[in-house]
Amino acid sequence: MAPRRLEADNPAVIGPAGTVHCSLADWAKYAAFQLRGARGEQVSLPADVFKKLHTPLPGDEEAYAFGWIVAERDWAGGKALTHSGSNTMWFAVVWLAPERNRAYLAATNVGNEMAFPACDAAISKLIELASVL
Repeated sequence: MAPRRLEADNPAVIGPAGTVHCSLADWAKYAAFQLRGARGEQVSLPADVFKKLHTPLPGDEEAYAFGWIVAERDWAGGKALTHSGSNTMWFAVVWLAPERNRAYLAATNVGNEMAFPACDAAISKLIELASVL
């Protein structure tokens, strides 16, 4: 394995928040794991753990739940969970729709201000396509 260039990612000190490296297939597996948990399906963690992880603290106006933003969305059939992030070179976003048993993921190798609208448009298109299937 080639040595990692220092400018190739965030500094190690902020690694827990921005240096996750995985394939899209593995990210999709993680999303499916979280989706099963949000649906209360049997996975390797108890249902009450997922309930806690996917529930904002009382009075939290931003609806932040341990890394997830919780929102009500018609296309999701109710509760939706989302998380996005960037290491300033890449941007990724995931939306989970537990009631519809769907997960939507988008990523780009652009980490600037164009990344969010591009991924948002991709997710919107995926939601639109799923609604006609």
